[in-house]
Amino acid sequence: MFDTTKEDLKDLLRYAHEGRLQLPDFQRDYVWGDDDVRSLIASVAKGFPVGALLTLQTGGEVRFKPRLLAGIPARDESPDELLLDGQQRITSLYQSTYSEQPVRTRSPRGMEIERYYYLDIRRALSIGADIEEAIIGVPADRKIRTNFGRNIELDLSEQHREFALNMFPLNKVFDSRSWFYAWRDYWRERGEDVSDLERDFDQGVVDRIARYKMPLIRLDRNNSREGICLVFEKVNVGGKKLDAFELLTAIFAASDFDLRHDWHGSEDKSQIGRRGRIIGSPNPRDVLTQVASIDFLQACTLLHTRERRLARAAEGTEGRDLPQISCKRDALLSLPLDGYRAHSDAVEAGIIEAGTFLNEHKIIWHKDIPYPPLVVGLASTFAILGKEARTTVAKEKIAHWFWSVTLGELFGSSTESRLARDVPELVDWIRNEGPKPRALDEAVFQQERLRSLRIRISAAYKGIHALLMSCGCKDFKTNRATDIMTFFNDQIDIHHIFPKRWCKTQGIPSTVYNSIVNKTPLSRASNISIGGDAPSVYLRRIEEQEGVSSDILDEILRSHLINPEHLRADDFESFFKERMQALSVIIAKAMDKPVVMETGTNESERDIELEEQEIVDLESAA
Repeated sequence: MFDTTKEDLKDLLRYAHEGRLQLPDFQRDYVWGDDDVRSLIASVAKGFPVGALLTLQTGGEVRFKPRLLAGIPARDESPDELLLDGQQRITSLYQSTYSEQPVRTRSPRGMEIERYYYLDIRRALSIGADIEEAIIGVPADRKIRTNFGRNIELDLSEQHREFALNMFPLNKVFDSRSWFYAWRDYWRERGEDVSDLERDFDQGVVDRIARYKMPLIRLDRNNSREGICLVFEKVNVGGKKLDAFELLTAIFAASDFDLRHDWHGSEDKSQIGRRGRIIGSPNPRDVLTQVASIDFLQACTLLHTRERRLARAAEGTEGRDLPQISCKRDALLSLPLDGYRAHSDAVEAGIIEAGTFLNEHKIIWHKDIPYPPLVVGLASTFAILGKEARTTVAKEKIAHWFWSVTLGELFGSSTESRLARDVPELVDWIRNEGPKPRALDEAVFQQERLRSLRIRISAAYKGIHALLMSCGCKDFKTNRATDIMTFFNDQIDIHHIFPKRWCKTQGIPSTVYNSIVNKTPLSRASNISIGGDAPSVYLRRIEEQEGVSSDILDEILRSHLINPEHLRADDFESFFKERMQALSVIIAKAMDKPVVMETGTNESERDIELEEQEIVDLESAA
């Protein structure tokens, strides 16, 4: 039926390269992002398990059409085995450690990018370092740029630059001798001996990857069709690490503390847990309904590790000897019971305060939260500051940070690291004990980004939706602004201004008419009235249905940053151009910095074209 074994990672990647290990053609495409790739590499470099692979020997009753893994050079080869489970892992490792070509992955914004991966040798060996932070991804030309592509911050385009910066190319990990020899010669010519550094890096990192073995479950070719399909169905549902909440529940239970009961309450509902109090009853706070136990633990861990760092600093500890502020998984699992008890009440109140903050900024529905981790950041900030967060100045600073990271799309990756950095900086800034958070300088919004914001999975898309409601836009039919009651009662959502059907008849591309520029918050009734007709037609219909004058409806349109003349003339081009400018103004105000008109990028990106049904599916999933 099946056999379990372990295979050298190098051999598995070679089999894939030679075409001996392929995919069944029905498998989904490779979709992992940069963060996923770096996390996987880090796990392998630490020698941690990354899950078993499942393969099927070919030549039996079941015959799937095979295809090569993404990034494998084209070849006409019949496979010995098909990879049923583990495509994302093997593809990521093949492209990053075995192939000479760059890894084709995705940025936090969902754009296709190409990257090579390096290990910063000195950082990887520094005491207490997280190996993931030593993994550096660079664009296909091996140059990291800033300032819209004008400045080069890191250049690894030539081998001598790799040597000078002690950056080891990960795709040399299985054949590293020649690189190490040349690196050693480079420094010997400059009077420096790096042989000890080489030994430590080779034995501590490179050898661990090069000798890594992966568990393998190999299905025999003689298995029946029904048996193979059943096994595949069971294993191909997506991997999930054991929940840190469940692990802490077991750890705290040794001290007679029931974490599950504290969070969920009693099974008979006689005692309400923290989750129930956060959501509220009888009128639930919808914006907080998706706050998870892990979110709560992350906030508690941030506060605990921050408190520990401040205590050590007060004792005179400095620099790298200070414990790190963190909310990563290992820090969560190290959270002591007394640390949880010390901060859980403040975090609970902080999350409720975060819900109020989001509602005040017209983020009312849980699906409209730009980044779920932002709730952790807001809650942690409110928990630390308490009443200090309620002053006008404090609220303005928190809003400035919130809109900057949302519209600048900064929380699309490395969220735990960003939270650990941003929360302390934000708190110190509010207390006038430190400079403004670095995120405020890092956040940039390019006007051209408005064109590619087309679906709800983008943080900036959600942010602009909320900004429009915050600016007081009124519904086309009811002439009411948005609050919690009208949002749900009137079923307000973001809808097209120039309808899709009309745009299609005019030959306007979907990549244009689906842009946020052509969308605005409207009630379900208004969207029905719009239908698929030209604006000039549906505006007259609304005037007749509601008995409203053209002047009043024009004022309503202006509240949406729409020039009525362009709608009444069905002038899509003029409308689009002018509304881009108008949206840029409110974005600049929210971020307290100008919208950037330059169109350069720091890294080559390819916009992923989506079919109409894919957009619907993605928005539903979001």
